[in-house]
Amino acid sequence: MTVQEARNKALKILDSPTGTDKAPAFARSPTPRLDCDVILSSLIGKSRSELIAHPETDLGRFESDFFAAIARRAEGIPVAYITGTKEFWGLPFTVTPDVLIPKADTETIVERAGAIIRELLLKNAKQTVRVIDVCTGSGCIAIALKHDFPSIDITATDISPKALAVARDNAANLLPGIGATPSGTHAIPPIRFIEGDLSDGLPEPACASEHSCAPATAIPPDGQGYDIVISNPPYVPSIMACELLRDGRGEPLVALDGGKDGLDLVRLLALRAKEVLARGGILLVETGEYNAREAAAFLAGNGYECVAIRQDLEGQDRVIEGIAK
Repeated sequence: MTVQEARNKALKILDSPTGTDKAPAFARSPTPRLDCDVILSSLIGKSRSELIAHPETDLGRFESDFFAAIARRAEGIPVAYITGTKEFWGLPFTVTPDVLIPKADTETIVERAGAIIRELLLKNAKQTVRVIDVCTGSGCIAIALKHDFPSIDITATDISPKALAVARDNAANLLPGIGATPSGTHAIPPIRFIEGDLSDGLPEPACASEHSCAPATAIPPDGQGYDIVISNPPYVPSIMACELLRDGRGEPLVALDGGKDGLDLVRLLALRAKEVLARGGILLVETGEYNAREAAAFLAGNGYECVAIRQDLEGQDRVIEGIAK
């Protein structure tokens, strides 16, 4: 079977109007042709442009694997979970159902953090910029920042040990030269990954090891706290989160569900971040367009100045920013 024949057959499967218990009718892919090409490209190891230019390419031994993947896509499983990879910030991140799939919207918060880091580095070339990424998931935010700014000191936390395992693998694969000693070994990991519950507080910066990191109990002395606390926490209202997962996408509910109004973790994060931020440090939080203004109001009422809402590329309220007093 040729690539063209396989694509045509797969499109008929993905365009089927009949919903099932596993995949309701609304779970059908909005981009079936793109899905086919991405799956084909991943299996065969050829670019989409090569596949389009040579539709006569024989699928050979990949035929059964391809249609097994298409069957999973027809059940609502995201392409990224099928291929195991999702591009974010120009980097190919490994993803599994233990982590959320990185979304383009989240590049908004990375872009803003990068602008702040750049400004801090320009102020003092010898300054160590300290960043903590809370609810890191796949590690996409922390790794994107470390990739662009190798000199920053960055910590990443998550409540899920399985998510941290994915993040550590991504850091090892995508930051191979950062933190390496002259012999090529990583004496100091490029990112400090710590398992922890936000309810217990956040680790202080510049810890010697994961085992010596303890939650902060008071606002750190000037210059000793984090310059940036950044997070893409669960911020989807509970009812909406459950509805989203009805399409079979299989993303972890714990990484989506932010409570009744979606702001349970955002409020807790704002309070915990003040315990570890340096005076004048900045909190950056991704939220939904449906609760961004409420999140901003909470920051303004709980010790943050110059609170601002930044929009994503589609013009939706996406990132809340505040400066710790």
